[in-house]
Amino acid sequence: MCELRNAFGDGWASAGYSHRPATVAHWVSAFPRHRVLGAAGPFRFVRVGMHAGVLWAAAVFAKKVSVITTNSHASLTGILGGRQVARDGNDRLESGRKLRILVVEDERIVARDLQIRLSGMGYEVTEIASSRAEALESVVRKRPTVVLMDIRLNGVPEGIEAARELKEDFNLPVIYLTGHSDSATLLEAAATEPFGYILKPFENRELVAAIETAVYKHRAETRLRELNNRLELAQQAGRVGVFDWNGETGEFHVTPELEKLHQAAAGSLRDLDDLWSRGADEDEQRAMQERFEEWVHSEREEASWEHRIPLDSGGPIWVQVRAKAYRDAHGRLQRIIGTEVDITGRKEMEETLLRKEKELEHSNADLQAYAYTIAHDLQEPVRTLICGVELIERGLAEKMRGADERLLFYVKSSAERLRNMIAGLLEYSRVGQEDEPAATADCNEVMFAVMQLLKALMEETGARIEVGVLPVVAMSDQRAAQLFQNLIGNALKFRRKEVEPRVTVSAERAGAWWRFVVADNGMGFDMAYSERIFGVFKRLQSREVEGTGIGLSVCRRIVERGGGTIYAESVVGEGSKFVFTLPAAESGR
Repeated sequence: MCELRNAFGDGWASAGYSHRPATVAHWVSAFPRHRVLGAAGPFRFVRVGMHAGVLWAAAVFAKKVSVITTNSHASLTGILGGRQVARDGNDRLESGRKLRILVVEDERIVARDLQIRLSGMGYEVTEIASSRAEALESVVRKRPTVVLMDIRLNGVPEGIEAARELKEDFNLPVIYLTGHSDSATLLEAAATEPFGYILKPFENRELVAAIETAVYKHRAETRLRELNNRLELAQQAGRVGVFDWNGETGEFHVTPELEKLHQAAAGSLRDLDDLWSRGADEDEQRAMQERFEEWVHSEREEASWEHRIPLDSGGPIWVQVRAKAYRDAHGRLQRIIGTEVDITGRKEMEETLLRKEKELEHSNADLQAYAYTIAHDLQEPVRTLICGVELIERGLAEKMRGADERLLFYVKSSAERLRNMIAGLLEYSRVGQEDEPAATADCNEVMFAVMQLLKALMEETGARIEVGVLPVVAMSDQRAAQLFQNLIGNALKFRRKEVEPRVTVSAERAGAWWRFVVADNGMGFDMAYSERIFGVFKRLQSREVEGTGIGLSVCRRIVERGGGTIYAESVVGEGSKFVFTLPAAESGR
């Protein structure tokens, strides 16, 4: 602390301190109205203030505190190494940077004295002007931080007009210097919204207090104005309006952007009724009132809803209203603040998508009905064709030899394959066409029935099917059986000849869904075809394996009709795994 003691001299001791305060708490309690000013020289930070008419400063170094006192700002500035003791926008000492002050005073002696006093305090006087014209010209050239302005220049109060121009054109803080205290002059000066008054004669500490206050206030107002401008630009860009209702005073404020959204004249939106009922028909007003009252009388702080606003021109718009209610300790409503965001574009897009969705639903329904009708009508001629082939086969069995027999066999096989394809197409169309009532299926019972249906194929192939404990799902028994029969039947059909078929069926809970896995050790397939296999009439294997290519399409249709998903994983020569989800029954089993 020797360096600090030497730097400060004996100033702190001159105030009656026989020792250095050891902790920050010590001097904070001694000087409760201190101000943090920031870093200066070798000190951690400096605080200055006025106590019992004495200007003081405190500096922290190595977690110790030293306090100095002096009777003048100039002496304190000298003790602190000539650095300016002042606040900038971040509440830090302007280390190495002086405030630049323009003095506007027509009395040269007074102006010169003021320049000397300001320089002694560490300020930089950019220039001395003696008239309004000189002041405006000096501001352009010297760019001062603050202006000390005499109200009367050359016998007339042109300092007031100069102050008004400096504020409007240059956004400079002006402090009036005046020896006049008459109410008329002060009222005229007050209209320019100055940042301070100093009545002549004045002391240095009054001058310092006025300058520091003016600079701090100006910077705070500038920051606030910038933030407001930024907020206003953001509201304009996002078409966001803000409203504020005070339940105690009845005051209602809206932003210009909100008035623009409503195509309302400035000041015409006087309360919430004007905001939400203006131009609406009776039904809309009643619905809005009910919605608002329900929210206000509830305990919810926040609310959000969509609201249609009729406009005088351009048609109605839609807005998203978000509001927050503020209540007192007794739950009484005190204030509501909220926003309105223009969502007309989104609503139009939603309406377009809804319309397209309905059109697509109608188109799909028509296609399904058409496919069902065509498939149903084709059954009769195919049945006739098969019967005709069988009659020819029986009647000419003894006469046909070689090529004739093969030709008849091909015709009969093709006709039977066509019949199976038509039956499959009917089955596929029926899945999407029927509106099934709500039902539940116990998959354990369903699997038992499926294995009975596949018993002959299982015995023929020597297949082993392992089934875990299965749940109850929100689906009819018929659709569940169709789904499992197709998947397990596929696993047995597409088996490897040299390997005993093995199929496992399992399920696990996944939130409101059950995740099923049907895995086999069959032929497998290339994952490049993992989507193609679910297409109608799509087959990867040769026609040596019996089938129509519709089974997996039906499986996907059943699963997706229930809101679930299905996909396949496979490795050629190792087997396949089909994974699908079905909604859990309400019982949760």
